[in-house]
Amino acid sequence: MVKSERLPEIDALRGLAIVLMALDHTRDYFGDHSIDALDLAHTNFALFLARWLTHFCAPTFVCLAGMSIALAAHGRPIDRSFLVGLATRGLWMAVLEQTILRCFGWYFNFDYHYMNAGILWGTGWAMVFLALVLAIRMPSIAIFLLGLALMIGHPILASLLGNGWWWTMLLHSDDLKSANWHFYVSYPVLPWFGVMAFGYGIAKLVSLAQKRIIELRPTFGLIGIVLLIAFLFLRASNWGDPNRWAPQSPTLFTPLSFVNLEKYPPSIDFLLMTLGIMFGCLAVVDFSPSFITRFLVNLGQVPLFFYLMHIVLIHLLAVLLAFIRFGHAEWLYRGPGIFWSETLPGHPQNYGLSLAWVGLLWVLVIAVLYPACLAYGRYKRSHEFPWLRYL
Repeated sequence: MVKSERLPEIDALRGLAIVLMALDHTRDYFGDHSIDALDLAHTNFALFLARWLTHFCAPTFVCLAGMSIALAAHGRPIDRSFLVGLATRGLWMAVLEQTILRCFGWYFNFDYHYMNAGILWGTGWAMVFLALVLAIRMPSIAIFLLGLALMIGHPILASLLGNGWWWTMLLHSDDLKSANWHFYVSYPVLPWFGVMAFGYGIAKLVSLAQKRIIELRPTFGLIGIVLLIAFLFLRASNWGDPNRWAPQSPTLFTPLSFVNLEKYPPSIDFLLMTLGIMFGCLAVVDFSPSFITRFLVNLGQVPLFFYLMHIVLIHLLAVLLAFIRFGHAEWLYRGPGIFWSETLPGHPQNYGLSLAWVGLLWVLVIAVLYPACLAYGRYKRSHEFPWLRYL
């Protein structure tokens, strides 16, 4: 089984991504979805920013997962036990997405006519693919280059291979459906495997397991700068993303157009921007006040536990609030699972809350879950039960 060496800076950055992720999911369940937060024709600056900031969560999680696997592999043979452990954890995450999280988290129903391949699905299968790559003894530099090639080249592969069932699962963010079945692929495997392989290769190439983060600040800062320069060059030329930017009115929205990038699936501009900022943050994360660092580290040490618990809690709060406000909440646990859709039967037209209320509920969710994460982290460190490695 894979058990990563802990670096507090990586845990802190993962914890920051968790906090931002909770904001996005709180907005999913409580926000006003009559307005697309990223539609510059109708959004406002605060709403756009609240959605845009959360774009950093998935690339950060997946890249740091690759780096953590590299840390776990340090000083030990990459043998059958290691590979089986890595692949098993990946498969568990993919199954978890479609069982416990789907039924008791996102949808509160067992109607498998609608399913979604979310972040756990993409990350889990990326782990399986990384285990396969490690099994053939591919050198670290080759894994890094493979990851980079997939990050850059997956749109080309997608256009060449088309929208067949397998290629949608691997490359596209699209629907797989029949008359009575709907499976939406939010996180296709290959681009996110590319991000994980990129993180693994970086960690190996900079000898992360043998150095402290403080020694690698200049390296991570340089990586971040290189990625951001590449992003600025490509984006200024309107290459690397299907959403072309253009001058806006009001002028304040022009920078928003520039950074309004495609996440599903992630474009190369999207990955360059988010990973560039991530590596920049990794270079300076230990400059934050110690109490903030401790708070983020405690969350970042139990990311899967937090992920599962925060979806359940937010969904329960949404149902509770709906019953208080409207006396019913069937759209939150029936139907195809698109819980914020205003087309679902019973969905009140005035359901969505303002961004300020969403922010207050987000703080409440973090405040409720933090003690649970702290307690679970302590329990996990003091016990050696095998099942703890899967949560």
